Amino acid sequence: MKAVILAAGKGERLSAAISAPKPLTPLLGLTVIERAILSLKECGITDFVIVVGYRSEEVRRYVESQFQTHADVNIKFVQNEEFDEGNGLSVWKAREAVNNEDFILLMCDHVFEPGIVKQLLSYAPGTGKCILCVDRPENVFDLADATKVLVVGERGRERPVRIGKGLKEYNAIDCGIFYCTPAIFNALSAAIADGDTALTGAVQRLIQSDELGVLDIHGRFWCDIDTPASLRYAEKRMLSSLGKPADGVISRHINRKVSTRIFTPLILKLYKGVTPTQVSLLSFAVAALSAILFFLLHPVAGGIFIQLSSILDGCDGEIARLKKMSSSLGNFIDAILDRYADGLILLGMFYYSVATMGGKEMLSISWSPFIIVVISVLAILGNLMVSYTSAKSVANFNYQYKGRWIAAGRGRDSRLFILFTAALLSYFSAIFVLFALIIIALLTNVIVIWRTVLSWKMFKKDE
Repeated sequence: MKAVILAAGKGERLSAAISAPKPLTPLLGLTVIERAILSLKECGITDFVIVVGYRSEEVRRYVESQFQTHADVNIKFVQNEEFDEGNGLSVWKAREAVNNEDFILLMCDHVFEPGIVKQLLSYAPGTGKCILCVDRPENVFDLADATKVLVVGERGRERPVRIGKGLKEYNAIDCGIFYCTPAIFNALSAAIADGDTALTGAVQRLIQSDELGVLDIHGRFWCDIDTPASLRYAEKRMLSSLGKPADGVISRHINRKVSTRIFTPLILKLYKGVTPTQVSLLSFAVAALSAILFFLLHPVAGGIFIQLSSILDGCDGEIARLKKMSSSLGNFIDAILDRYADGLILLGMFYYSVATMGGKEMLSISWSPFIIVVISVLAILGNLMVSYTSAKSVANFNYQYKGRWIAAGRGRDSRLFILFTAALLSYFSAIFVLFALIIIALLTNVIVIWRTVLSWKMFKKDE
């Protein structure tokens, strides 16, 4: 199936602020037209018809340069010289390129969750109608500028009655995402013949001929980026949605708040070409610097860099999701770097503990170097085994550990926060670093034992 993306208009309210054609508006690491293409690609669409007009050569060159390495993406450009007219003309210009087939239609400046298009592709083909995605007014950022729709009927079985920006009576909003049959071109032909070049004119004709249905997107995120204010709103909404279900308590309440509000936007602003792997390497480098600071007997500074590395460890995934660059290889590299980072940090804290506590007596305990070595080895091995058991459970049992304390993919943020806190407390006494190693040794090895028992029960159950 093809997708037609309208990118011909001037977008004067926005393009004047960014000094670029509207389709090239930057949004968290991608231009809006790149984001539209990649979001549709997530839905399995790889054939695109892009209608260009205003500053078309700039738009064409940019898109071609960005997608020249995407062998699975086919892009055809259609020129609309009458881009000052209504956007219905842009759709009309694409009629030959879609070759009398059904297609997805959207505006290049509409940001949306790919789940909306997936829902549309699942629902629309069996209806025999053009389908317009609609949302509820309370979910819309700039309601005054939105195209309103009046629908009637039970929720889930609504049918449209009227559409237009100036409607006084309405209960739905046009999201600018359509599933179109060739009937759209008959409606456009009639509308244009009557001097109405707006897409809504053709859509109203589809409504009158009972050839248009609607699909409620149930509050999924979308935004029409028409002004600097709507651009900022879209950025805020997208950044706030970057958390993951597997986030631990520290990630959820501390790390994500810092990364999504400060670090990730700043990285994308400073270096537009950044990749998730580069951020993973940065996080590792910060962790390595933390270890060096412990070897140099500067634990407080080392602790600060531990937490900084922990926060950056979330930024690589955030950037991957924002730039549509998530990959299994990236996850693999990130996991390897995390294990090396943890090992280096624990080694640095081990050295610091031996250097400051070795042979001393505190709390009625003589902390011999041998005891510190045993504690540190248990902490390092336990930390590695937590990750190893997660991987082995999937490989051997096709099972991912679940539960508040032993869940796979959780816990690293809390362990690093324990080390960070202990490093800060070392300002008062060096023993806090050693206590942190004891806690990590106990915590990780108990988790490993718990998981081993659980795996044994799973094995016996399947026998």
